[in-house]
Amino acid sequence: MMNTITLSLQNIKCDGCVKSIKTVMEKHANITDIQVVKETGTVTIIGENLVNSSIVSELTSLGYPETKKGFFSSLFS
Repeated sequence: MMNTITLSLQNIKCDGCVKSIKTVMEKHANITDIQVVKETGTVTIIGENLVNSSIVSELTSLGYPETKKGFFSSLFS
C-alpha cells in the first residue's frame, strides 16, 4: 500500500543536508520518491509500507530530528 509521510525536520541548512537525506532514503527499496525543502525543513517521502517511526529514527541518527509542534516546542528546542 502506497503512503506518504511528511515530516518537519531540524538542521536542514544547505544543499549538502538535502543530498545526505536523499541519499540515505533512496537506499530503501520501498521508497519511490523523496522531496526535501531546505527553506522549510519539510521532507516528504512516498513509498510502500512506510513505517514513520523507523524513518524518523534513521533521520534523527543522521542529525535531522523531527521538529516538535505545539506548546512544548519552546521547552525542548
